[in-house]
Amino acid sequence: MNTDIILRQLTNSGFRILGSDDVFLYVEDPSCILRSFETFIEYAWIIITCITGILLFGWAIAMIRGAKNDIFTNLRNLVLIFGILAASRPIINTIWGGDLFAKGCQTLKIPYSDINKILAAQNLKMAKADEYNLYEGINIYDSGAKTQPNELPYYVSPIIAPEIPQDINVLTANNNSFPKLFIPHSAKEISKNVLYISPDGTQYTKTGGSRAWRNTNPGNIRYSEFSRRMGAIGEAGGFAIFPDEETGMHAIKELLKTSNYNKLTVAGAISRYAPPSENDTAAYHRHIQNLTGLSINKRMSDLTDSELSKIVMAIKTIEGWTVGNIIKN
Repeated sequence: MNTDIILRQLTNSGFRILGSDDVFLYVEDPSCILRSFETFIEYAWIIITCITGILLFGWAIAMIRGAKNDIFTNLRNLVLIFGILAASRPIINTIWGGDLFAKGCQTLKIPYSDINKILAAQNLKMAKADEYNLYEGINIYDSGAKTQPNELPYYVSPIIAPEIPQDINVLTANNNSFPKLFIPHSAKEISKNVLYISPDGTQYTKTGGSRAWRNTNPGNIRYSEFSRRMGAIGEAGGFAIFPDEETGMHAIKELLKTSNYNKLTVAGAISRYAPPSENDTAAYHRHIQNLTGLSINKRMSDLTDSELSKIVMAIKTIEGWTVGNIIKN
C-alpha cells in the first residue's frame, strides 16, 4: 500500500505520526497520557489569562471609584503566579532530563513490511467473504430473554458456521416454498435440515440454504421465552424456528420495539443485537446505514414504522437469507 495512504489512515484513526523513512514508521505510543496533560496545561493558561484580565478590570473599576487597593502588590502577586507557572515546565523537564511533554511518550518503531503483511492478510480474508451473506455464522441472541430449565443459555449454545447448500433433485413444481395450505405447528432439526409438521401430520423438510432460511428466522433470533411468545414452533442449533417468514420478520420488529432496544440509538440497538464480543458490530453498523440510508445515531424511539421496517429488512439481508430446497416427506 502507498506510504501516504498508510500515514493518512493512521492519522485519521487518532495516531500521532512522529516521522518515517523508507523502512520504518515512527508512531507515538497511543496509550501515552502526557499529551492530555500538555493539552490541559494549554487550556489552563488560557483560563488563567482570562481570569487575570477580569481581575485587572475589576481592580481598575474599584480604584476609579476610590477603593484603596495596593495595585503594585496585586501586580507583583500576579507576576509571581505567572512566573511560577512559566517556570514549572522547564523545572519538570530539568528533573526529567529531557523534554517530558514532547518526548516523554514512547516511540513505536513499526516496519512497513509488517504493516503490509497485516493489510495483505486482512484483504485476503475479506476477499473470501460474500458481501450479501456476511453474517451466516453470527451468534445472535435475545439478550433480555430468560432460559428455561431444559434450555441451553445462549453463551453455551453452538455457534453456527457457514454451510454449503446441498445439491438435491426435488421433483416438485415449486421446491423452495411451502404450499399455501400447509401451516406447520411444530418443527425440529434433523441433522442440518429442519422438519416442519402440520396438525394433520403432513411433513416438509427444508434443506440447504442458510440457517436463517431453514429456520424461517430472518433475524437469527435465539430460541427463548421471547421467541416462543412471538410464535416460535421449535428450535434448531439454539435458534428459534418460526412457522413462516412473516412471523419471523414480525419477531425482529417486536424485539426492536422492546424497552431493551427502544431507548437506544440505532447503533446502540445493533450493538445489543449483535454484541462486539461475538460479532463485527462496526461492520454491522455500516451495512445497516448503507442499506437503510438512516443515521445510526438516530434514536430507535424516533423511527417511523417504515424506517423500522427498513432496519428489519436490512437485518434479514445481513444475517443471510439464502434459499434452499423444500422436500415433502
